[in-house]
Amino acid sequence: MNDQERIRLQEQYPAWHIRRPPLMDCFMATRLGRPLTDTELRYGLCATLVEDSYELLSEALADQRKMEENL
Repeated sequence: MNDQERIRLQEQYPAWHIRRPPLMDCFMATRLGRPLTDTELRYGLCATLVEDSYELLSEALADQRKMEENL
């Protein structure tokens, strides 16, 4: 993930901190703000997402948004 891709995702998902850890071969997104409730966790929402590629992280973030909209 280059800086432009990260910025694009960050703009699409402002409630998440998106990064690629420097010493790891993965992409991460962590929710900002309040902790998730037990109900949200049971519904499938995640506090942190870890994926192997930019594309997979983008898909996972989109999936999380869909779950939130259906709550």
